[in-house]
Amino acid sequence: MSRGSFSRNTGQFALLILRLGLGVDLAMHGLVRIPKLAKFADKMVSDFSATILPEFFVRGFAFTLPFVELAIGVLLFLGGRFLVWGGLLGGLTMTALIFGTGLREEWNTVSIQLIHVLAFYFLLKEAEER
Repeated sequence: MSRGSFSRNTGQFALLILRLGLGVDLAMHGLVRIPKLAKFADKMVSDFSATILPEFFVRGFAFTLPFVELAIGVLLFLGGRFLVWGGLLGGLTMTALIFGTGLREEWNTVSIQLIHVLAFYFLLKEAEER
């Protein structure tokens, strides 16, 4: 294997690791919440009770979020033509989460969510170059 070929493979491995890492992260967020969906939704409603968001909106978001997270994880696992959709949906989901976390003024959590946004950015950027 020539050095140039190894460099190309290294880029593919880097994309694979990023894709699988984000995929596991998002899929697990969804998978662990689905069996206890009502409890998760109740906790979110309680957590957002002091914000401007109405309860019906928070509850609807809470019942939807785990399935969206799982779908993002699956799209990232599948890769190929599904990679861009998973990256885009992941970035948009993180943006929605940042909005809600900002309303709760939990800036440390926003920092973690911003790292996810950056990871989705790099994932999409790398996918575009392939």
